Formats: sequence, structure tokens, C-alpha cells
Amino acid sequence: MKDFVFLENEDLIPLSDCINIVDESFKEEVFIGNSLLLKPQIYAPEINFYLKNSKDNVLQKAKTIEALYKIRSKIYDMGLDLEYSKEVGKNVIIVSDDNEDSLIENLKENGYKVLKLSNDQCIAVLGSIGELCVIALKDKEQVEIECDFFLYKVKKDSFDKQSGCYDISNFNFKDILELLNSNFPKHKFKNYISYDDSICQYHHRRSVHCGKCDEVCPSVAILKDDETKQLEFSHVDCIDCGECVSICPSGALDYAPMPKNCFYEILKFYEDKIILVISENIKIENLDIKLNENIMPFIVKTSQFLDQRHFLAMLQTSGASMIVYDEKINNQEAMELVNEIFEKKFNQKGIFLAHSKKDLEQALNQVSFIPNLKFMIDNSSLLKREDFAVRLRELIKDENLGNIASKEWIRYGKISINTNTCTLCLACVGSCNVGALVADTKDNSLKFNASLCTTCGYCEASCAEKDTLVLQRSGIDLEKDYFSFMILAQDELFACIECGKEFATKKAIEKIASIMKPKFLGDDAKIKTLYCCSECKAKVMIENMNVL
Repeated sequence: MKDFVFLENEDLIPLSDCINIVDESFKEEVFIGNSLLLKPQIYAPEINFYLKNSKDNVLQKAKTIEALYKIRSKIYDMGLDLEYSKEVGKNVIIVSDDNEDSLIENLKENGYKVLKLSNDQCIAVLGSIGELCVIALKDKEQVEIECDFFLYKVKKDSFDKQSGCYDISNFNFKDILELLNSNFPKHKFKNYISYDDSICQYHHRRSVHCGKCDEVCPSVAILKDDETKQLEFSHVDCIDCGECVSICPSGALDYAPMPKNCFYEILKFYEDKIILVISENIKIENLDIKLNENIMPFIVKTSQFLDQRHFLAMLQTSGASMIVYDEKINNQEAMELVNEIFEKKFNQKGIFLAHSKKDLEQALNQVSFIPNLKFMIDNSSLLKREDFAVRLRELIKDENLGNIASKEWIRYGKISINTNTCTLCLACVGSCNVGALVADTKDNSLKFNASLCTTCGYCEASCAEKDTLVLQRSGIDLEKDYFSFMILAQDELFACIECGKEFATKKAIEKIASIMKPKFLGDDAKIKTLYCCSECKAKVMIENMNVL
């Protein structure tokens, strides 16, 4: 197999020695190619798109094309999206009020077993491709009918959430047969997300404080079980929209085709380049548009997995504003957040969103390099909020740019503590899985970093003292102190009255003593144990038993 293969065309230029230039007679297996005629394992349309449209000089083009091949190779090597398959039969249910006799007959001739229902008869569909369950009405009774494929013409709420369900209202018979045959006898699918439950802000918590991924998922690929506080994933039902990844506050969800360590590796190729993010749903093969010098395409399966961390990393690596070209994008909060910051810092947009060729042409005339923006660092080992905080702190430097309000999904805020009632039990620290609250043993303090807090509210719910810890979703303060750990509460350590070892804070001991002393009236030994460490507590109790 040849790794990098380029099918020559009218735009051909001298290329790197690592790229094999061939003509249409080439018959060997190809790993990455610029043309479908090569039948490559990985098709890279951005190569011809860039070569045809870019105003870069010949040397720059040669270097960029080599980079585009290497980027595709790294994505393949570092991607975590594995391929799976599922057995699928030939049982089909069609839901339609039209006459479908011709379609049914043709499908039967091709070996499919077909049952037709009217729209009124069909209530819902459950399951996934190969094992779908249709809830239907028969003689006014609900019955369950199993099938492998579910075809419909009028959409109901549950009709497009499961895999194997297809809207055929604009399909002809050839399209339908091709669709069914492509999924028989095995339906192939991938995992598009990876999951780290240790930083998930829903997993195994005593109360519900997140679950945003379930809320935005357009299918049944992510479901939450509020009894066990666990997320359930169905990769076969995932449609690869990426929205769950972008809105996950802690970074527990990552995009498997381009995980964060892969993203930072390929980002190195975009230093000092204006980045043009293009979603794979855009057909760029025949797109005729002028790319000014130093504009380089960045191909992604979907741009919706990109969050504020990705965007700021791209902007700071390139040192320039950027473009996202995608016809299908729903979640724009991350872009809006970054643009609000850039308006305050540079009085201009950082990210231009293009839905059409006209939008793209306008954006290409607006992007530019931004002085003092560039900042190169690989933060792939950091959590999502921590990564963004490090980058944003560098962007702000010593300025005070005011406040940016929290969004619907991207929330920032502050915690305040009533130091009179706080016992420094540190339950709030134990509840925080993103490192925003920490216990500093050097000065016996509780510290908080607002830039890391997702404002999930679990610390507030975990606080044992009423009206002691209060969370406010106050947005981001764009000034340097916001990104530092600040002391919320502090106390001296209490020394055991027997051995002198410091073992708890004074407030904690006083709190426990105030509750327990009335219960121990007349028992001096028990009262004494309230002021002892665990070892001395046992010693005092044993000595008291011997006296008795």
C-alpha cells in the first residue's frame, strides 16, 4: 500500500518526495489520496480544494499539501473511533397513508419482508437497527411488532431517534433499496464519543446537577438514569453531531475521531496560518473560491464538537482570526463566548461563521492576523476549564476587560462562604471533581478558583451547614485575579488535649462539641474524647472502662 498518493491534475505542482504522484492507470492500494478515483482508504478533498483555490506561492503550496497528508495520517493514528458491526435482517415496516403497493412488491422481489401501517396505526418505535420494536394499534389494542428497518413519510417524535429509522418521503425505489442493502446483512457503525466518568458531573452523584449531554442529544445515543445516576450510551444510535462534546462542562466527553491529544498534535501544523474549519458535510470538490495567502483548510467530521477551548487554541496557535464553514451547526455558544472576549480585547471578531458560499466569501475578506494574539502551548493533559483558563489568562494579561455573562450551557460564577458557620469540613472540596475547590494544608484554608468552576452546584448541595456556601452564576470576570485561587475560609488547627497532635480545625471541633456535650452530661470521659485525636479517643475510653 502507498501511504500518500496524489492523482495528477491541471493544478499539479512539484510535491514532496513522500508523496507519490500518479496518473489514472495507478492500481495499487492507497492509504490517503486526493481523488476518489484512487479508491483510497482515506479521501482528502481538501488537498485539491486548497491547490486549486489558494494564492500561496508554489513552495508554500508544496509544504501545505504535505502537511494536509500528514494531518490526515495523524487523525487516523490517534483517533479513538473504532468500527463495530451489528447483524441485521430483512424485515421492514413502512408507515404511510399513500399507496405503497409498487414499493412493497419491489422490496419483496429483493427478499425483504414488508408490513405496511397507516400513520394512525403507528404510535412509536423503540430499539435500534436490527432489533426495532414498533408500538402499533390493532383492533384498538396496542401490539408490539419487531422489525429490522422502519421507513416512514410523516415524522412523529420518536421516529428519527433510533438507528434504522428512515424518512423516505423524498426517496425513489432505487434510493430505498440502496439504503437497505447498504445496511444488510451487517450495519457498520463507530463510537464517536469517549467518556471519563471520573470527571462527569452526573455520574453517581447524590442529586442531579448535570445531564446536559442527554438534553442536547437528538437521538437516543445518550440517556441518563436518574435512579442510579449513570449515563447509558448507545453508539449504534449516535449520529455523530458532536453537540454533547461541546456542551459537556467538565470535558468528561471527548470526540473520538479527534480526541484532545490528537487535536493539539495536528494544531501544530497551523502555526502562523489562518484556519478555515470545514465540516465534511460541505462538498468542497467543486467549490470555486479565492483563498488569500496563508489560509489553510482544517477538515473536521463535524464542527459541532468544537468548544471554547478548541477555538481559543486555534486562534492563539495561528495568531489570526478564523472561519468555521458548516451548513449544519446548532450550538454557537462557544463561538459567541470567544467573540465577546475578542470584542473586548481586540475590538473585532475572532471567529467568523459561514453557512453558505456567500458567507464564506465575506468571511475570507475579513479574517486577518491579530497582533499579540499568538500563544503556543500544548494543554492536552489539562481538564477543559483549566485549559481554557490558562489560555484566557494569557490573553487578558494585566488588563481588566469587564464581565461576560454566563450562557445557557457555558456557565461561570463565584462561591461565597459564611466564615462564621463554615467548619472547614471540606465536604465541598470532596464534591468538586474539576479542581475549583481545594484544601490547602499549608495554611489550613479552603480555596476557590472561579475560572475552573462549572457552577454545577454540587458543592452547595453537599455543604453540611445551612446557608453557609452560596453559588452565584455571575459570569466571567476578565481580570487576572479571577484565574487565581482565592481563600474563602481559614482556621487554626486544634491540638489533641492528650498528645498535642493537630488533627482537625478548631471550628470543626467546636461544632461537634456543641452538638455532643449536652448528650454527654455527667460523663466527663466522653466529653474529654471530643477534644482528642482518634488514637487518644480510644485510649481515654479504655482507661475509663478500667476505672469502672
